[in-house]
Amino acid sequence: MLDIHQRLAELYSLSRKRPLTDDEEAEQRHCLQANAKYCWEMARLNNEARLAADTDDAEWQQEISAQMYEVRVTGRAGKRRK
Repeated sequence: MLDIHQRLAELYSLSRKRPLTDDEEAEQRHCLQANAKYCWEMARLNNEARLAADTDDAEWQQEISAQMYEVRVTGRAGKRRK
């Protein structure tokens, strides 16, 4: 879980008790934007992993697996295969 996911949960819990402040709403939008980027990156990597598996490309699968781990931990993928 990334920090943004925890913060989104906190902001959601706060919003159930009271209206969010302007700063909290801005932070929530930022977290939602970062979450969308995270989801799209993981979807891309999942699609590439399926392609690598379908083509029996073990090296590519390992690279994708490492990138997926990096995205899960940092929110960003490292260098992509060309």
